[in-house]
Amino acid sequence: MKRVLRELRIELITLTRRTLLNAVAGSSLAPRPLRWLIYRACGMDVRTPNVFPGLELAGRPGNLVVGTGTFVNTGCFFELVGEVTIGRDCQLGMQTMVVTSHHETTSAGISRSPVGRPVHIGDRVWAGARVTILPGVTIADDVVLAAGAVVAADCPEPGVYAGVPARLVRAAEKAGAR
Repeated sequence: MKRVLRELRIELITLTRRTLLNAVAGSSLAPRPLRWLIYRACGMDVRTPNVFPGLELAGRPGNLVVGTGTFVNTGCFFELVGEVTIGRDCQLGMQTMVVTSHHETTSAGISRSPVGRPVHIGDRVWAGARVTILPGVTIADDVVLAAGAVVAADCPEPGVYAGVPARLVRAAEKAGAR
């Protein structure tokens, strides 16, 4: 009985938090300043009020950092099992998905317990619509991710990345180069 009560308590806390973050703050009826205040009150380090409706959050709210000047478009999904750090002045297109959980393979099969792998997105990154960023990825400053790209590995240098899996298709021009 104690285990059932403990599990029920965990579910109620999770349900309350998800309702506040996703149904209330994520609603089209919530003005951006109110949404920003709710995120901050729930322990997220969100330094911009430029988060549009429909952001869905799953996991630990304290695992999210969003830099100043960043814009999060409608319908994005951030899984916060691991840390998600988004730099300054980024543009995340609609329905961008950031996934941080990984399930280890053991001799008994695939573990049901997720392991968080952090995702780090540098400054001035532009992710087009429906970009998927997978666990453990680091994206350098000044990277453009083409719409629909699946980022399964690090994007270590500035430039344009596209495809499934995403790969560098155009390197950024060096300052002063012609």
